[in-house]
Amino acid sequence: MSDMKKDQNKINKVLVVLDFDGYLVNSYRIIDQAFRKFGLQVGDEERFRNRRKFLKYLGGGREILGNLVSYSLPKQHTIRELLTEEFMEEGEVYPAFVPLLNAMIEDPRVRVGIVSRNFTLHPGRTIRAVLANSDVHHQHLDFVIPVPVRAKKNDVLEALHGMHYRRTLLGGDEIGDHRAATATGFEPVMGSYGFDERKRLIHKGGVPEDCIFDTPADVVAEIRRQLAEAGIRYDFETDPPASAREPAAA
Repeated sequence: MSDMKKDQNKINKVLVVLDFDGYLVNSYRIIDQAFRKFGLQVGDEERFRNRRKFLKYLGGGREILGNLVSYSLPKQHTIRELLTEEFMEEGEVYPAFVPLLNAMIEDPRVRVGIVSRNFTLHPGRTIRAVLANSDVHHQHLDFVIPVPVRAKKNDVLEALHGMHYRRTLLGGDEIGDHRAATATGFEPVMGSYGFDERKRLIHKGGVPEDCIFDTPADVVAEIRRQLAEAGIRYDFETDPPASAREPAAA
């Protein structure tokens, strides 16, 4: 295929890059379950979400000393091993995302995948297992890219981004996701129900309110709106069926 035809194919496509932990999945619930099996506490969800990086897993002021003592005790599993098992067995995508994900995956006009920093032992395998638990057609995703701890998401986004895509969207839930999106030319669609809540996104991260959405269903509606602006429309309900239980957002 000639370079001109390859460029034309990109012009006709939308690129959608989605975060995983906190954005597609209620990771707090899984982390909390795993830590409780070790007799450790990560604290309530609101305080958990306001901590930074690895400090989330050590706990807050009320939990950290006890956790550090318990952490050194011998166990049959390491916390990371158990966390991996919990994600693979119990992790599920928020139900509102499932119809949209499958529609985009099967649509040749959309290039869609996941770029995320996940702290399990086998992040790529873990992400795909969670998607499979939710009947997402993960085998046909265009990419699943775990970001190593010391790597920058910007580098991955720059490699994925093409000037000739009709539109490029990045879904994320942390201040760093918004900064990575704006630095690499993506349109951010932020979820405030994930690891950074609305006030933190606005006041600490300078994230504009018009790109922040408070529930998975609101995020799905915004992605659908932006896809529709690019001429891509799907015929399904925005809200999941009543039988589908969506994990409560904070």
